[in-house]
Amino acid sequence: MLTESAVCRRPFSFTPRAESRDDTSVRPTPEFLAHTSARSARSRKALAAVAPATPGDRWLAWTLLGVGLPWLAYTRLYFFLHPRHLTFDGGLFMWYFNKPDPFCGGTRTFAWMWRGDVGRAVAVYPLGPLLFVATVALVVYGLYVMVTRRAVQINLSPAMVRGLLVVGFVALGLNWIAKLVWLGM
Repeated sequence: MLTESAVCRRPFSFTPRAESRDDTSVRPTPEFLAHTSARSARSRKALAAVAPATPGDRWLAWTLLGVGLPWLAYTRLYFFLHPRHLTFDGGLFMWYFNKPDPFCGGTRTFAWMWRGDVGRAVAVYPLGPLLFVATVALVVYGLYVMVTRRAVQINLSPAMVRGLLVVGFVALGLNWIAKLVWLGM
């Protein structure tokens, strides 16, 4: 839809005549160019706030605990289970392409982190120590929500979410490239 807002004028030396009335009339402007209202003020909400936990928050906490605790227990026992052939080795990506998947080495990294050997953890999976700390933090957060019945509400704009996703995928890609090229896998 077009709105009428911009005036098309001729130079001062031009004197309009009756037959040239269309030349001095209002020219339609596309609606997407016309400002229909003033911009609203930016939201002043806090980036993060603690509030009573909703059922969704409690469900997320149970999920974090249900996945995180067994994973941390498995990685804690990894060096005990591995010589007894009680660990899962390989994956579909390795079977089909004979290359490690983006998360290959994560289990061993967690196991080295449990032993406090950050150097070996980084050598096996460069992002591993960061993922280990994040996993422990998420399990602690899940326990916090279940005990206190309060949750952290994070208010991120869509642009911030996109930025975090891009940073995460780029980090995962660089980590994978490091495994394929630098570490020679």
